[in-house]
Amino acid sequence: MQLLKNKPLRQLLLIPVLLLAFSDSAVYSQTGSYENLYFVKDGEKAEFNKKDYMPDKKGFYIYRNCIYVLVLKNKMQFFAKVIEIKNDSLYYTAYINENVAQKNNSYQDTLSMHPSSIKRIKLIGDRIMGIYANQPLGHYSYVFEQDIEPKKFKTYFDTVYTKDSSRATTYELIPYLTAQGLDQLYEQCGITYYFRGSTNEECSDTAAKKFISKKGIWFSPSDANEVHGVNIGIQTMNAGGDPLSIHGVNLSADLLSLIGGMIALFYVPFGNAMINLPDSGDVSGIVNTVKGLSISAGGLIGDNQVNGVSINGGIFTAIKTKGLVVTGSQNLIDDFKGVVVSVLRNRSSQGKGIQIGLLNVCKHMKGIQIGLWNVNSKRKLPFINWSF
Repeated sequence: MQLLKNKPLRQLLLIPVLLLAFSDSAVYSQTGSYENLYFVKDGEKAEFNKKDYMPDKKGFYIYRNCIYVLVLKNKMQFFAKVIEIKNDSLYYTAYINENVAQKNNSYQDTLSMHPSSIKRIKLIGDRIMGIYANQPLGHYSYVFEQDIEPKKFKTYFDTVYTKDSSRATTYELIPYLTAQGLDQLYEQCGITYYFRGSTNEECSDTAAKKFISKKGIWFSPSDANEVHGVNIGIQTMNAGGDPLSIHGVNLSADLLSLIGGMIALFYVPFGNAMINLPDSGDVSGIVNTVKGLSISAGGLIGDNQVNGVSINGGIFTAIKTKGLVVTGSQNLIDDFKGVVVSVLRNRSSQGKGIQIGLLNVCKHMKGIQIGLWNVNSKRKLPFINWSF
């Protein structure tokens, strides 16, 4: 035993051990040290092209370090960033009830799922209009295979310097699967953006802006933050994207809302599963506020709060309302108090009052629903429903 204290001899004795270790590692890597997952349509032979991450019927892989929009068989929908594939499971972090292009409160912990729980993959086609394509997996088989290389997208970083080059910030660019292929996202100041070759130099709230208030008759979009009187608008919004508050009367064409409302007609049957609705609206995200009377040809869209009466020709979306809302097609309101009326659909997370429309959905309802089909957390009924 005393001989082992001799350093050269001890190193010589370690050589066979190291050779054996490297030999075992080489054998293991050749037999497949990574687990990959692919889907193939039943009855089809798995064939892969260069873009083997794009869903098709011949076969496609699930990639690590990629964000997918997944819809599960229990109707839950979320954005999932795949972290790892092992033990016949997907490991991911999720954006629950969040739009990945908007404010994210926080990342979830790493979770796992079995691929059999996935109903379909949604592929966004137009992020502004919210148009998605779908890849259903009901008639697909999933296969786990062992391979020497993991199916994984590379991590890229973009470094942004201030104008005087005194400071630099590095952003991780995360691949995101869309109907057109791969896009890239980055997060800044708690908000996720699409990467278009450049990033914002600083957070939008770091530069102080002058608060502008107008009285009498004013117009939108403009640089005004507040209007006391009558607002006449092409679109109800602040020109710089800042909050807009109207106290009095809002008369607006809202032409962009009219176009968006027409496209949204195709999505009336979707997004009504209560499991995907939040328990309440995030009032901290309110951007535009109208207190009084609002009459809009296209309809108010965005993170709105309306107290009073709102009459909309096309579509109406809001975080919070109190009073009467009458809309030509559909009302998508997180929290409402009062009466909401639409021709096609009313959908809310919380409601106190009355919903009237062909389809009425409210997760936490205290009131009455009148329509062709009515859904709340207690029951689903035609014609009339209630919950108190």
